[in-house]
Amino acid sequence: MEDIEKIYFNDVVVLEINLIRAIQNEAIVFREIVEMEINSFHTNLVIDLSKCNYIDATFFGAIVTTAKKLINIGSRLKVVKPGNEGESIFINTNTTKIFDKYETREDAIKSFDEDI
Repeated sequence: MEDIEKIYFNDVVVLEINLIRAIQNEAIVFREIVEMEINSFHTNLVIDLSKCNYIDATFFGAIVTTAKKLINIGSRLKVVKPGNEGESIFINTNTTKIFDKYETREDAIKSFDEDI
């Protein structure tokens, strides 16, 4: 299993973050993967953080940058909620309202159909 796994569901790409701690080194890889997907016109992105218990500021910054890029091209980033400790960075940075967050990957994927 890779640290960041790409899973395709029709026109939705799920980036499953298979890390308990998402930190700076992984943020670099994450940014590269996101850039490749956007350049390939895969703009319906779900980031599945359900396995993460800790997200550092660098990785969180990469998530915020991704959200802004997608908003600028008319799409939205969907996030599967991280574990309780991982959720704290969303609360501490007061960004809970910026992200479309879901309890499950399935709900996040389905939400793209509801956006139409």
